[in-house]
Amino acid sequence: MKTKIMLALTTATFAFTAHAAQDPIPDLIFVPDNAQVVEAEKKWFGGFELEANIPDGTLLVISEQVKAFYTDKGFELSREEADDDDVELLFVKEQESVEVDIELEHNDIIEYSVDYETK
Repeated sequence: MKTKIMLALTTATFAFTAHAAQDPIPDLIFVPDNAQVVEAEKKWFGGFELEANIPDGTLLVISEQVKAFYTDKGFELSREEADDDDVELLFVKEQESVEVDIELEHNDIIEYSVDYETK
């Protein structure tokens, strides 16, 4: 009985800690519809980092969604590098930059990360 109670408390504490580590995602961060957020963290100097896994989708479709989202927000695509399993995009607008990395991982899972910074 004691072991079950300790296990339940440990599980509840871990779940709360994991949930508490996720900061609210600002509207400026694009998150694909089927993304499973792994980490969402506000940076201490005003930026934001997001990491997610996308179980379905293609690099091309996701990168086109990202480009449309950020250009609609007034950002300019400054750099685009792509190969068979990775797309890196850099968007800039005045004193802001957004770097997006879309990478095909094992089991056809796409790892998606966004790094937003202000200068």
